Amino acid sequence: MSAAYDPRLPGILRQLRWSVRPERYVLAGIDPRETAVALRLLAGIRSRLWQLFVAPDIITFIVTESDWRSVSPAFPRARVERPYRAVTIENDLPPDLKGLLAVISDALATADVPILALSGFSRDHLLLREADLDRALAALDALVSSVAGPDGASV
Repeated sequence: MSAAYDPRLPGILRQLRWSVRPERYVLAGIDPRETAVALRLLAGIRSRLWQLFVAPDIITFIVTESDWRSVSPAFPRARVERPYRAVTIENDLPPDLKGLLAVISDALATADVPILALSGFSRDHLLLREADLDRALAALDALVSSVAGPDGASV
């Protein structure tokens, strides 16, 4: 790892834990003129993991398929991609940590797995195409194994 990375990163990587949420997710792009409608529909979202990102050119919804079915009639022109799965990094991460997503993203890119990274207060999440899930999990396993050699020493 480069000197630009956080010195805590190898230790965090050695202890990295993740889980796959059982739900399938939808990535939807909505016209920004529909912001008021999107905000009004937030009260009906039931999933425990979702995201609404408002940008000048598009609103991005990441919701479970079941939540999307309930709100999608309000957005007939939405651009929709599915199915996705969410992988949660279970470690509580310090907010000043540098380089974790870069290392994970590089490992997944090497395995030809595109990601959408979602960062929370103390945990990161990866949104992956369901078809790429097994490859992604194998790449995460390989990443953790590469940090700790057989004797536990960093490599």
